[in-house]
Amino acid sequence: MTFPTVFRISSARRFDPTVLLLGTLALAAVLFGVRPAPAAPPPIDFAAAAERVDPSCVGILGRGAGRSGDRGAGFVLRPGGIVVTAAHVVAGLGEIAVRLADGGEVAARVVGVDELSDVAVLRVPADPPPVGLAPAGSLRRGVAVAAIGDPLGFAGTLTVGHVSSPARPFDETSPYDLVQHDAALNPGSSGGPLIDAEGRVVAMNVAIADGARRHVGIGLALPIEVVEHIADRLLADGDLARPRLGLRLRAAATLRAAIPSLAAGIVVEAVEPASPAAAAGLEPGDLLVAANDRPLDRPRDLARALETLRPGDELRLTARAAERERTVTIRLAAAPRRQPATAAPEAVSLGLDLEPGASRRIAAVAPDTPAGSAGLAAGDELLAVSGRRVEGEGGASLLRAAEAAPAPGGVALLMRRGDVTRLVVLGPRGRLDADAPFGSNAEALSSHLF
Repeated sequence: MTFPTVFRISSARRFDPTVLLLGTLALAAVLFGVRPAPAAPPPIDFAAAAERVDPSCVGILGRGAGRSGDRGAGFVLRPGGIVVTAAHVVAGLGEIAVRLADGGEVAARVVGVDELSDVAVLRVPADPPPVGLAPAGSLRRGVAVAAIGDPLGFAGTLTVGHVSSPARPFDETSPYDLVQHDAALNPGSSGGPLIDAEGRVVAMNVAIADGARRHVGIGLALPIEVVEHIADRLLADGDLARPRLGLRLRAAATLRAAIPSLAAGIVVEAVEPASPAAAAGLEPGDLLVAANDRPLDRPRDLARALETLRPGDELRLTARAAERERTVTIRLAAAPRRQPATAAPEAVSLGLDLEPGASRRIAAVAPDTPAGSAGLAAGDELLAVSGRRVEGEGGASLLRAAEAAPAPGGVALLMRRGDVTRLVVLGPRGRLDADAPFGSNAEALSSHLF
């Protein structure tokens, strides 16, 4: 008596396409061992990781060279108040203070600075806990990381991203690979730690790609192994003397389109007079093919060879010229220190001309000058120069005086355009380097001093 009821239920469902599809999939799973895809792992929560490292993170404050206030970040590397940060963060600062995790500020003393690696070591009269460390060499592409720093003065900012490349060559004059990642970095992030999901420091943030002033998705950090190596040497000696050759070099590959016959190696573009390279007999046009019997293909290969050497050590270079090969031995000298930023700057040309007479109005702005790069234009009105108001016919004389003896931080101009008034700080236009205004063009960017 129950058969028709059962039949009616079955008849009603046998044509339901959803039921048929689910049944077919279930049968396939049984017959062919198909298992559903595992659920994606939950995103990594960096809250606990940040809490572990926060007590060891600091802000770097300073005054000097027209650069006051928040300068960057750092972290405690060793017990006893040993803090590391990026060398460019403290460059030119007359006074340095460190803001601790509790908000308190203490004076800091510079123990040592290494410009090549961009590492500076500070000592503070406090003893925050040192960070935990993990080798950057164990990082893989795609691993989650987070950056902690003071970008744009926002202290203790945490940004999260992933490793884009665990070992990215960046500077042809540097022997060190950097960790490339996409955790947001901005001015003020420099010197702060890059951490893994356990809150361990794997690298120190030092740069945004291509000299950008804002986050572009390509952040660069110095591996913690290099930071430790440099910091420990600075702690031991207070200095890290780098060797110097006195050569300007270019990779042969950058010239091969114009010189197809050029073999692999590094082309000597210039030899400084009275330098170790000149004393060894190297000449412009020589092709360097080996250093201490190891092949050279680009300037960075030579930088790696020099990393383990000190002033006074010897370096063997194999050079070719006119199909003839020779080996020269160079006794390395010490690289000169860069001029401190607190020294009086050289005179500059801002590129501004005022209308004649008592007018404060700009008559012309020269292209490719600091004023032109800042967007100033004819018709803008100059109200003050370096804090001094322009009155009568004094505008031109104030400009010339500021150009002849600019402040370390640049020349501050109070400008008015229509109803809008703004302070504009202009500085000297950068060059390829201080010793080579000749040939400073886009093509010459592949030229490097050693």
